[in-house]
Formats: sequence, C-alpha cells, structure tokens
Amino acid sequence: MAGRYRLELMEQAVAETGLSRNGRAPDRRAAGVMFYSHDSYGLGHLRRTLALAHSLDARSQLIVTGSPLAHRFQFPPRTDYIKLPSVVKQAAGRYESRYLGVPFKKVRALRRDLVLSAARHMQPDVLIVDNVPAGLTGELLPTLRYLKRQSCRLVLGLRDVVDEADWVKETWEGDGSYELLDELYDLILVYGRQDVYDVAGEYGFSPEAAAKTRFVGYLRRDPPSRPADALRRELRVANGDPLVLVMAGGGGDGYNLLRAVVDAIRLGGDGRRFECLLLGGPLMPADHRRSVRELAATTDSIHYVDFVDDVASYVAAADVVVSMGGYNSICELLSAGKNALVVPRVTPRREQLIRAELLSERGLLRLLHPDRLEGRRVLDEIERLLDEPNGHGPRMPLDGLQAAAAAIDELLAGRAAAVVGA
Repeated sequence: MAGRYRLELMEQAVAETGLSRNGRAPDRRAAGVMFYSHDSYGLGHLRRTLALAHSLDARSQLIVTGSPLAHRFQFPPRTDYIKLPSVVKQAAGRYESRYLGVPFKKVRALRRDLVLSAARHMQPDVLIVDNVPAGLTGELLPTLRYLKRQSCRLVLGLRDVVDEADWVKETWEGDGSYELLDELYDLILVYGRQDVYDVAGEYGFSPEAAAKTRFVGYLRRDPPSRPADALRRELRVANGDPLVLVMAGGGGDGYNLLRAVVDAIRLGGDGRRFECLLLGGPLMPADHRRSVRELAATTDSIHYVDFVDDVASYVAAADVVVSMGGYNSICELLSAGKNALVVPRVTPRREQLIRAELLSERGLLRLLHPDRLEGRRVLDEIERLLDEPNGHGPRMPLDGLQAAAAAIDELLAGRAAAVVGA
C-alpha cells in the first residue's frame, strides 16, 4: 500500500507540474502562469505583459492588472484577466483611486486581497511580475510569500531601464525590494541588453540577485496584421505622399508633442511634403483630446485617432515616426526599422530620457529633448528623416521573447524535478 500511495503522489505531482514520467522536462503548455501588472499610468506594463502572454502559450494564463483599458486589447487563447481597481499617481509615492470615491488605503487593501485570492484559487506554477518587485506600494507582498510556500516559481521582469540609478536604489532600499530579489524571486528577466544598460550593476544588485538575472534582450513586436497600402487608403493618403505617424503613448502627457507636430505642419504651409496621423492615446485628458481634434480638423493633411490595438500596422505604413520614448513604443520602432524622432518624457521620471540617449548614441533613433520641442525644430527633424531611407542604419537584435520563454521553461523544469523528488 505504501508503494502504491507513493506512486499516486508522484502521479499527482506529474499532473500538477507537467513533468512526464520518463523524467523529461515539462512543456510550458502544461503550466499555469499568472501575471501581475500594477498599471498606474500609461499602457506600458500591460502591453509588455500581453507580449509575454502571447509568446508563452501556456495551459492557462491569468493576468491581474490595474489598467482601465485591458478590455480593449486582444488576449491570447486560454488567457483571462482580473481587473484591479485603477489608481493614479499624484506625487512621488502617493496614489489615489482613479474612479472610486474611497480613500487609497481601502483601494490598496482591496487590490491586495484580490491578487492574493487569485493566487490561492489558481495555484499557478509561475508568477511573472512586471517591473515593481513588491507591487504597487507593497500590495504584492502577501501573494509573493504565499506562492513561495506553495513552491510556485517567482519571476520579476524588468524593462531595460527602470529609472535613474539613485532613485531606484533609494526606493528599493526603502520598500525592501532588494531583500525580495535575494530571498523570494527565483529569476530576474531584464528585457534589454547588458551592453546597453547594465541593470544589475547600475542598481547595485547583490551577488545572489545578479546570479539569477538574465538579460534576454528587447521584445520584438508582432508583425503588422493589415497591409500598409490598405491602411494608407483608409487614411486617404495619396500614392507617393510620405506618411508621418505621431505616437503619444497612452496619451496622459502627450499633448505637447502632438501640438508641436501640428505647429510644424502649419509652418510647412502649402509646400508640405507629408501627410500626418496623430495617435493620441486613450488616456489623454478630455480637454487635451478636444483641443487636438480641433487643431487636426483645420488641416486636411492631419488625421487623428484615439486608440488602436494594432500599432505595428500603423508603424509599418509610416515613412517616419515621431514618438515618446516608452519601452513599448521603442520596441515597435526597433521592430519595424523605421526612421524615428523620439521626444522622451523627463518628469516625473527620467527613464525615457536615459533610454533615448543610449539608443541615440548607437544611431538607432534621433533624440529631441522636450525642452527643445517647438514647431520649426520638429519640422526640420521630420524633413531630415524623410530624406533618409528606412532601414539603412544599425539594427538591434530583438530576441527577448524567445529568450524569456526559454528561461521560464528552464525554471519550470527545475520546479517539476523538485516536486517529484520531494
């Protein structure tokens, strides 16, 4: 009976981990994956999470997100999501509810309990956390500790640049993130290249944390789903006319960029050389959106769109892209190999500026500091980029999704072996 009971336990472990009885490593598609994306501002965290979810193709995937726009994106098969109450940052380290008229303390407690409940019910094989080790104001800590006791593998995914090194060190020392890297997380994935920005070195990782850090590379975006010619016809862009795409990220602070491009087009007057599509972003404040729409309506060559879930098709259809410097926007530009002018955000964080400076030094894009953002300079930059052929400059390898999936496979194989051998 004892032998039979042990065999039943082993078979149960095999079923839970995906490890075959002949000892082979598990297929990722047999695993359950849970993602945490805190999403207080913009769309970057959720879009990066969705890129990973599309690439992993696990048995089941649950995304826990605070994004108010999750319902507007396409999710991969066998994937669902839980929407946390949305919050918005008011100042450094201070948040409030985006919609609910209750104190942030109560909203945080609700979010914390929802994440923990999701973990208890799903019992994932791996949890992948985007960019914030402890979660929003520490809301993830109970879930991390619970899942660690359940032998769930914990993965932290960091973008290529989190922020200025001094700010990151101060923040992570204050909220205990360094201890989490050392003691709880099993794997740290950096979605960038160490020779571009050494996250482990810049942020002072301990030897233990550095040993579990993998620089997987930048994340390639999916190819366009719509033909460029069809999209240009839809926008009524005449054959042979260049198209300039302007991307404001989520749109929360993109008004100045859009306004500067409109000013540039007006300066070009009747001698303009290009059509322009302004992609405003769904989080743009209503008064800014109204103002941009009114500005766009005054010029036949300007088109305006609030939101698209297939940015890659619009980037592919453009001849030049003017964009803010968020991680996902940069990956879209690098994936398409388009001539690009990047105007990064510099407050309240300098992450976009650091990224843009590093990639500009490598000839991968042109950088315009927002302090120099005005119509004449923008027009000169666009004209210069229109005179350069696309794809002529250096290219960046974009194999981060494949490398991240391989690292997670290796981690799951180790978990399965540990459970069966217990």
